[in-house]
Amino acid sequence: MDSLRHFPLGSRFPDSPHAVISSLPTMEDVRGYEEHDPRVLAALKSGYPRFVVHEYVQRLVDFYVERAELVGRTVVLVDSRRAVDDAVTFLGASVGELLVDFGVYLLHCDVADQGLTKRLKKFVQHTGCGVYSRQAEDLLLKHGLLDELFFEPTVREDALPQVQQVLARQIGCGGADVLVCTSGMNAFYAGFRAVQESQRARGRTAWLQLGWLYLDSGCVLKEFLGEDETLEYSYDVFDADAIIAKLRAYGDSLAAVVVECPSNPLIRVCEVHRIAAVVRELGGVMVVDPTIASVFNVDVLPCADLLITSLTKYAAIEGDVMSGALAVNPHSPFYSELIEGVSRFHVPVYDRDVERLACELEYALGVIAQMNANASRLCAFLKGHPAVEHIYCAGCSAHIEEVAKSDRPVGAVISIELKGDMERFYDSIRLMKGPSFGARFTLLCPFMYLAHYDLVTTGEGRAFLASVGLDPELIRISVGAEPYAELQQVFDEALTASID
Repeated sequence: MDSLRHFPLGSRFPDSPHAVISSLPTMEDVRGYEEHDPRVLAALKSGYPRFVVHEYVQRLVDFYVERAELVGRTVVLVDSRRAVDDAVTFLGASVGELLVDFGVYLLHCDVADQGLTKRLKKFVQHTGCGVYSRQAEDLLLKHGLLDELFFEPTVREDALPQVQQVLARQIGCGGADVLVCTSGMNAFYAGFRAVQESQRARGRTAWLQLGWLYLDSGCVLKEFLGEDETLEYSYDVFDADAIIAKLRAYGDSLAAVVVECPSNPLIRVCEVHRIAAVVRELGGVMVVDPTIASVFNVDVLPCADLLITSLTKYAAIEGDVMSGALAVNPHSPFYSELIEGVSRFHVPVYDRDVERLACELEYALGVIAQMNANASRLCAFLKGHPAVEHIYCAGCSAHIEEVAKSDRPVGAVISIELKGDMERFYDSIRLMKGPSFGARFTLLCPFMYLAHYDLVTTGEGRAFLASVGLDPELIRISVGAEPYAELQQVFDEALTASID
């Protein structure tokens, strides 16, 4: 794979225009990315697509802007009429809209209105409704702005049904219960809106978040709940008694409980079946996201009304497809209204993305098994290394037996806290470094810096992180399928350097 090496700033892996990961090789680069340093931004022609505007998307935007005479406006592209309607409802009539191609809309606002500009871009980031690289590539070709498409193996016939069937088998439901979306965040947003609509009709307005949610999932809950709705947090997912006491205090006002299982980045498993039973008793909706270990490794649908997952991780094993999925539990009392609701709110995956995803799913299970095995061995090695203070992984979590599909290693993600110098370790390790996880190559990131830079850079923020048990210097590792001995050597070198 040639993945155990240093990657220059901005380089992609795999070597595809559709790779979702670009290298941030040093902590200086990470800080530059977060602080919008022109040096770093100029090097990133692509990156994680909801955060970095791909060069194909930018070329397409420039073309539409010139054609529509909108130079000087802030412009984003979205991939559905529903996204347009939701954006205008959320942001107000100051946001303009323009149909620019079949199913593709341009949303724009006055560039001088910095507040609205920021909110418009965040709306697309949080809801995952943007146009991504393959769709932009097709449109550039259509308009004569690109000579040819990038060649890659795909499944051309019945790709979507194939993907749905693979996911249904792994999740434990029928193919009709699974919807494949344009991104994991779009799956979360669609699921959130469906639950919100269903429960508000019953007068249920209390939402509870368990543990630390992924950045944009948390933002959807905070930004899109109404003034009559409340959101509370129970950060200690292991304290089931306190969680259940809080649930019972809500009574019939409980709308939903949202949890990642295992959680990200501490990879903890709550007593999810016990908690779900109380949520069901009280008439709430249980929303569970198993992305950090994936539906290939854990079985959480029995304790969920709605399962939400990113397919960019694990399923898109090559690290080159944006996609997500949601599944409605056919045994849920909310099944009919949820399946109808998510069908209205989700943005379907783009044809070429699902064709590529179907191809990768043909061999993903074997690669995931090797990743799991490597992660288990690396975890054991890291536990004994003098440079490592703490380690977190699904296989080490309490209650993992409640959701693990077997007694084999569970998941490819490990988080560590170091005794040595985190920056020295990060800068020296010979791996791809950037956001995302679940690819067939090993990937590493300073999670809190990339997801919560506002917290790690202030005393108040660091104090808050400490209060919920999160180390700002935590490193998240996504273990790949490389030869294990080589992988261990790479980690040993960098860890040793961190304490020399």
